Amino acid sequence: MFASAAAKPQSAVKRRSSALAKSWIKALLAVQCCAALTAGAADRGHTLNVYAWPDYFPPALIAKFQAETGIHVNYAVFDDPAMAETTLSVGNSNYDIVTMNASPELGREIPSGFWLQLDQARIPNARNADPLTMRLLQAVDPGNRHAVPWMWGSTGLIYIADKINALMPNAPVGSLDMVLKKEIAAKFAGCGISVLDSWGDILPMVARYLGQAQLTDDRRSLDAVMAKLREIKPYIRRISSSGYYEQLADGELCLSIGYSGDAIIARRMAQDGHANVHLAYSFARESVPFWIDSLVIPADSPNPDGAFAFINFVMRPEISAEVTRFIGFATGNAAALPLLEPAVRDNAIIYPPASVRERFTLEKVYTPDETRNFVRAWQRFKATE
Repeated sequence: MFASAAAKPQSAVKRRSSALAKSWIKALLAVQCCAALTAGAADRGHTLNVYAWPDYFPPALIAKFQAETGIHVNYAVFDDPAMAETTLSVGNSNYDIVTMNASPELGREIPSGFWLQLDQARIPNARNADPLTMRLLQAVDPGNRHAVPWMWGSTGLIYIADKINALMPNAPVGSLDMVLKKEIAAKFAGCGISVLDSWGDILPMVARYLGQAQLTDDRRSLDAVMAKLREIKPYIRRISSSGYYEQLADGELCLSIGYSGDAIIARRMAQDGHANVHLAYSFARESVPFWIDSLVIPADSPNPDGAFAFINFVMRPEISAEVTRFIGFATGNAAALPLLEPAVRDNAIIYPPASVRERFTLEKVYTPDETRNFVRAWQRFKATE
């Protein structure tokens, strides 16, 4: 059994936007780090370099793979897919396995030749992948030729139920009104509201809240989105994609737009800390953003054989099930579901009902010009008082 994820809350962090300069610095350091790890390897075919979110592959999993295959694993972590994308774009990254967000990252990387086309005959366990998730993934990976879904989750409202009810009985907890309607947000400002520091999550949600079909950099549409955010900014205590779940668990915040996995982690932290905090999670009726982190092999991987062996290993039902227990995210492995305890399998935060999954939306793949406009708008919003 893997250790509890509660001891490592960083695993649930999903930061999706960062400054370009910071990404380049981190990327170069990551490349240098990986090169140092493998410089002394006499046989690169017996070394596998993995680049992924923290705790996506727990130590017990790594140890089991190494024992079975004789392949040594070096595990480097990133905290932002933009950082990972920059690392890969530099070239000669020396990585063999990467976990990458489906949209927008894979959507723009696959046409650019970042990833190796998968040889399905070498990863028979990839057949265990959830069919619905595979269909959604085809939006960015036509024919499912490059990516195998690993973990997935949603973005919604995390809140301390009793605090919210005390301040506003019958609060609209199933709506983004909780944060985006200033009259309602004002009621909860005192107990603490936070939103993710991620334009890729927040701006599309606000756009749909305003009735826009999708986020666009059309001047009038984007101005309306940013005006709504400026309107409620006085009531927001924190804009961050890390640490906010700890503050929820401690009762320092009472309401957040956050990730489903972070809601699970915050609950565990509150329980382990014996805090009298009862956290709930809701899927906003206006928008249910959905993300998929997939397993991909860099096109210039020095050890694709080891990468195929690793994908086939982690897609075993029992391995995928253990990781879901460890990290609190939904596995992309449908064959793992029967192995999960009812408390996990029937947890609507981890595995939403079909009525919610039907409303899942993947982030659009934006053009470089659109991305620059959104980043600038978000940075200006954060900088304003």
